[in-house]
Amino acid sequence: MEDEGVAPALARVLADVAAEREAQDRMWGVQEFPDGSGPEFVERAEEAKRECSTAWERGRLTWRHVLTEEFFEALAEAEPDRLRAELVQTAAVAVKWIESLDRRHGGMVHRTKSGGGFTEKLVRDRIPQVIEESGRRAEFRVAGLDEYRSRLRAKLYEEAGEYVASGDPEELADVLEVVHALAAVHRLTPDGLEARRADKAQRRGGFSERIVLRLPEGP
Repeated sequence: MEDEGVAPALARVLADVAAEREAQDRMWGVQEFPDGSGPEFVERAEEAKRECSTAWERGRLTWRHVLTEEFFEALAEAEPDRLRAELVQTAAVAVKWIESLDRRHGGMVHRTKSGGGFTEKLVRDRIPQVIEESGRRAEFRVAGLDEYRSRLRAKLYEEAGEYVASGDPEELADVLEVVHALAAVHRLTPDGLEARRADKAQRRGGFSERIVLRLPEGP
């Protein structure tokens, strides 16, 4: 993974991070949760900033102080662009901390989790029956409403990704099934969803004319 211009030490850490992310996806698949961040963490972010500043002034600054400040600054953001920027800064500090560990303690081997336990995913309603009809045992549980919403959002990414990867129009049926399930969560019937789609198409058009808008560069 060592790109041109990336220092070997940094490239090694980024490779470990990438390997860990791949292991997480193998274990849990695509995950989608609410951000849970917002103005309620502003006071904690200010406190972390003061602690960091005080530790610096007293010559007692640690990586814990720096990462904690960045972490709570991220939690204090609700606007997506600013939240993303703060999370990138938080991740960069974590990477820099790992580089510091490697300098002080030599190259340590990162071992990703290999599994164990159960991997869970949201499936169509008849899948347990299909599994049992094939002679296997189906272990499953019923998600609560909040978890169901979250898993549906993750399922939408999964199904859309499968279509993007394969180009198979059959995958679009799976995307549509998830869209209908999400609409039902919002108390929208398929007809109600179609009415909203048609209304927006009437006002703003669809995509059939293949129009690509050219925008000026810049902020």
